[in-house]
Amino acid sequence: MTLLALGCSSPDASGTARDAGDGTDLNPCERARLAAALGVTELSLPLDPIDEPLADIARDICALDSSDPGSTAPADTRVLSPSEQRDAALPADLVRAPALFNPDDPPPGADPVLDELWESCGAGSASACNALLYEATPGSEYEAYAFSCGGRENLHCSVLLGDRSEGGLLAVDFEPQTPAPGNIAELDGWWEACGDGSSRACAQLVLSAPGGSAYATFGWTCGGRTTLDCASLLGDDGPPPVLSGRSANDEPPGADEYLDGLWERCGALSAPACRDLATFGPPGSDYERFALSCGWRAVTPCARLFAQLAT
Repeated sequence: MTLLALGCSSPDASGTARDAGDGTDLNPCERARLAAALGVTELSLPLDPIDEPLADIARDICALDSSDPGSTAPADTRVLSPSEQRDAALPADLVRAPALFNPDDPPPGADPVLDELWESCGAGSASACNALLYEATPGSEYEAYAFSCGGRENLHCSVLLGDRSEGGLLAVDFEPQTPAPGNIAELDGWWEACGDGSSRACAQLVLSAPGGSAYATFGWTCGGRTTLDCASLLGDDGPPPVLSGRSANDEPPGADEYLDGLWERCGALSAPACRDLATFGPPGSDYERFALSCGWRAVTPCARLFAQLAT
């Protein structure tokens, strides 16, 4: 199911095109979908212009969910199949996972091995979250819990959590004024610029520093500020130098057939594929960096970026 090829207007129940506007025209189904995509319980209107592409997607999803466009029955009644959830730009069950789960939620009890991974993921083990995501049945509670790093946030879990047992670092370990490690002069310079408020420098750290290092984590967390969209918070001051000459059409490395397939789908604007590639690509590899940059495009949440590219 393709949900990306959207315009700036969509039909209402009568088939008449309507303008996206500022979001005040959204019906209950559309508001619920958009709130889930943004990870909030209640929308703040009027919408920020950056969220308008997501509002268009919410309209189209609700239009598709209504089996009879002229019906007065509530929209959003069709359950998406697991494959549709994986292929859509905004798989609702996964996007909503942080609002549905808490780290201390008990496991479902359907599979002892997955239950053990669930508990370890909830306790803060990034490797357990990643293993659970790989082993879980698509569309299951296990998958959604793992995708959200144990009900925390929809982010590459190794970046968000680290592994405390292995000396991992968390976002809360940093603040913008945290001094650079002093190990690599070039990276120290990008660290200081990131701390000073350059989203370009933060992105450069994500893509050029050793995977899982303090440098990479400082960059991904926008200098200890956020694990969401650094450019939206600080302003976009340009692409990082590491992306120069790179293209979403670059051939995959060829080292792993499964990862190569994810690479190609990520480059073709599949946000779930980018998310999986970031999880399963070896730390510091081109696979991981291609995924974290949404196909050599930008270090930003891929679902939101792809929605903007589709308008």
